[in-house]
Amino acid sequence: MNKSKSPPVDLEKYLEARGRKHHYVTYEDGARALGMAYWGFVRFCQEIGANIPLRKTSIVDMDIVEKYIEKYPYEFKSKSEGNDMPKKRKKIDNIDELVNSGKKKYVRIAEGAELYSVGKHTFESWVEEAKAARRIKGVVLVNTDKIDAFIESFEEDY
Repeated sequence: MNKSKSPPVDLEKYLEARGRKHHYVTYEDGARALGMAYWGFVRFCQEIGANIPLRKTSIVDMDIVEKYIEKYPYEFKSKSEGNDMPKKRKKIDNIDELVNSGKKKYVRIAEGAELYSVGKHTFESWVEEAKAARRIKGVVLVNTDKIDAFIESFEEDY
């Protein structure tokens, strides 16, 4: 017996037939758009009632998500767990100037990789070899003075 799978749902056709003009996405696309972890996004959508079950999958009404974010921009706490939802970090534009002037002695791994124009893993290995990391409550801060001294120890003539 050869059983064929049912064709995927044509979401656009379904929405046009009902006259809806909403923006629907999958959990994966929604999590990627908001820069969140997949399961964190799933739980968030379930809590605010933005998910719509369809056959064996679900979609998310992004209009509901966007309205919730606009209404509660600083209250991104999971109701059931009390955890903060992940937020994007503020990008520091003039990090070179801040480090060179001495106003910013410690940087995070991603900032340091950008500052020294190397990859994240390369910078992490430098930090480990230079013993420049400070761990404070789950946050890794890197002493730029120690990294500079580590780099200068490899001085070569060309």
